[in-house]
Amino acid sequence: MTALSNLSRRAALTAGLLLAAAGCSAGPRLYPVEGTVTYEDGTPATALAKGTVSLESVEDRSNASGEIGPDGTFRIRTPPGKDGAAAGKYRVVVLPPEGADRNRPPIDRRYGRYETSGLEITVEAKENKVTIPVKRPPRGG
Repeated sequence: MTALSNLSRRAALTAGLLLAAAGCSAGPRLYPVEGTVTYEDGTPATALAKGTVSLESVEDRSNASGEIGPDGTFRIRTPPGKDGAAAGKYRVVVLPPEGADRNRPPIDRRYGRYETSGLEITVEAKENKVTIPVKRPPRGG
């Protein structure tokens, strides 16, 4: 009876490990998302270098983000560090770099919140190249 009991335990343990491994590798398929943050005149928003483009899924509120490079470009990664984002619709925020002058920000402050940015993108089941248009702050701050 002990041999049968050990065999049952091993089978249960193996089945549990297989299910756990399947659950860990499962998840939405990710698609590459890269692009450029530009000002309204079409020039790259180079003043945002080291800032962040962050996406929030409209469906499940999951996030992905990318650092803005010196040329205004970015590449989106999920929080575990995987390139891309799942297909779907996303709200977007654009944040200036840490230490940016709060009194003279390089972009309008409305882009710092999902509720006010007005920016959305749709990630499709393909390579995604996007342009994120932002406005400079109104004169006087």
